Amino acid sequence: MKPLIVAASLTTCLLAACTMEPTYQRPSMPVPNRYPEQARVTQASTTAAPAPAPAMPELEWRDFFKDPALQRLIEIALDNNRDLRIAAANMAEARAGYGVARANLFPEIDLQGYAGRQRLPGMTQQPSNGLLGPIQNNRTTAASFNTFQAQAGMTNYELDFFGHQRAIAHESGKLAEASAADYQAARIAVIGEVANAYLALNADRALLQLAQQTLAAQQQHAQVMQNAFRDGGVSEFDMRRSQTQVNAAQVDVEDVQTRIAKDINGITVLIGQPLPAGYGTPSQWQAPLLTDVPAGLPSSLLDRRPDVVAAEDRLRAANADIGRARAAFFPNIALTAALGALSGGLSNLFSAGSLAWNAGASATMPLLDWGKNKNELSASKARYTGATAAYEGTVQQAFREVADALAVRDHIVPELKAQQELVDQSQRVYGISQVRFKEGMDDYIATQDAQRSLYAAQQKLVGLQLDQAVNQVNLYKALGGGWNGGRGQTAGVARAPSQPPATASAR
Repeated sequence: MKPLIVAASLTTCLLAACTMEPTYQRPSMPVPNRYPEQARVTQASTTAAPAPAPAMPELEWRDFFKDPALQRLIEIALDNNRDLRIAAANMAEARAGYGVARANLFPEIDLQGYAGRQRLPGMTQQPSNGLLGPIQNNRTTAASFNTFQAQAGMTNYELDFFGHQRAIAHESGKLAEASAADYQAARIAVIGEVANAYLALNADRALLQLAQQTLAAQQQHAQVMQNAFRDGGVSEFDMRRSQTQVNAAQVDVEDVQTRIAKDINGITVLIGQPLPAGYGTPSQWQAPLLTDVPAGLPSSLLDRRPDVVAAEDRLRAANADIGRARAAFFPNIALTAALGALSGGLSNLFSAGSLAWNAGASATMPLLDWGKNKNELSASKARYTGATAAYEGTVQQAFREVADALAVRDHIVPELKAQQELVDQSQRVYGISQVRFKEGMDDYIATQDAQRSLYAAQQKLVGLQLDQAVNQVNLYKALGGGWNGGRGQTAGVARAPSQPPATASAR
C-alpha cells in the first residue's frame, strides 16, 4: 500500500509541480474614469452622482463605414496589404514558437535503429591474476561479428519540479497572444488608413469641382473685361487683373489634380493593387460615410484596444520570465531511458532473450556561477519593471488619443455650422456684387473680392468636413476599432486563439 501512496504522490508532484512565477497583479490604469470633455459636461450640468455608462452596441468595421465603395476598398486591403501580411507572418511565427516551447513540457520519444559489423584483433592485453595483477599478452584468434539494435527512448527529459520549462512555455504563450493583438492593431491601422485616404480623395475631388467652377467663372469674367476694354469701358489694369485671376484658378485646378493623383497612388499601395473600375469618378462628398460614435464612452473601453492588450500580454510574459530566472537557482533533474532489442543476427533481433533496456537520472545544480543566475534574475525583474511602464504608457497614450478625438468632435460641429453660414453669406454677397457690377454701381475689383472670399470659404468648409470625418475615423481607431462585447475582440475580428497550457499551474 505504501508504494502506491509514494507513486501517487510522485505523480501528483510531477503533474502539478511548484512554480517560481510571481503572482501576477494587473497594474491599475493610470488614467481617469472619464474623458476630460465628458467630465466637464457632467460637472457643469449636475452635482449628483453620474449615471452609469450606456451599454455599448455591437459594432464592427462594416457597421461603422457605411459607404459600399469604401467597404470594398477595405476588403481588398485586408486581403492584399503587404504590411498586414508581415504582421500575419509574425503572428504565425510567434504561435509556432509557443508550440515549440510547449512541446518541451513533454518527453521526446525517439526511435533508433543500428546495424554494424566489427572486427577485434587476435592480440589483446589483460591482467594475469585478476584486476590487480600484471598485464600480459593474450593471443587469441581474431574475430568479426555483427550487431543489430532497435530501441525507443528519451534523452535528458527534464523533470520540471521548479517550473523552469513551464515558465518558458507561459512566457512564449503570452508573447504569441501579444503578437495576435499586434496583428489586430495592424488590421485596424490598415482600415483607418484606407478610410482616411478615401476621405481625402473625395475631399480633393470636391475641391477640384470648386476649382473648376471658379476657373469657369473667372474665364467668363475675363472675357467680359476684355470686351469692355476693347470698347473702352474699363482700363487695361482691370482687364489684366481679371486675367491674373484666371491664371490663379488654373494653378489651383492643376494643384488639386496633382493631389488627387497622389491620393489614388496612396490607396493603390494600401490595397495592394490598382483601384477597381469606377473609382475614378467623383462621389457625393456630403453622403453619410461613417456611423457616429455614441457619447458617454467609459475609459474602460481602452481595455479592448489591441495595443493595450498586447502591452499587458508582454507584461505577463515578463512576469513569467521571472519564474524562469528563479528556477535556474534550483537543481535540474533529467531522465534518460531506452527500451529495445539487441542481437548479433538480424533474424534474432526480436526473438526471446534479445530484450535490452537502460535507464538513468542526472541532476545538475549551480555551485559557483560567479553571479550569473543572480544577474539573470535582476535583469528579468528590470524587464518586468520596463514592461509595466510600457503598459502604463500605452494606456495613457490611448486615453489621450480618445480624449483628443472627443475634444475635436465636441468643437468642430459649431465650427462647421459657422463656416456653413459664412459660405451662405459669401454666396449672397457674391450674387449681389455681380448684379451691382452689371448695373455699373460697383467696379470689377469688388466683384473679384467677393468671388475670392466665397471660394476661400467653400474650400475651408470642405476642409472642415474632411477634418470631422477623419476625426471620426481616428476616434474609431482610438477606441480599438469597434467593439462586439468582449475583451480582445476588436475591428470585427475575434482575437486569435492560443493553445492552452499543459497544466493549470502554467497559467
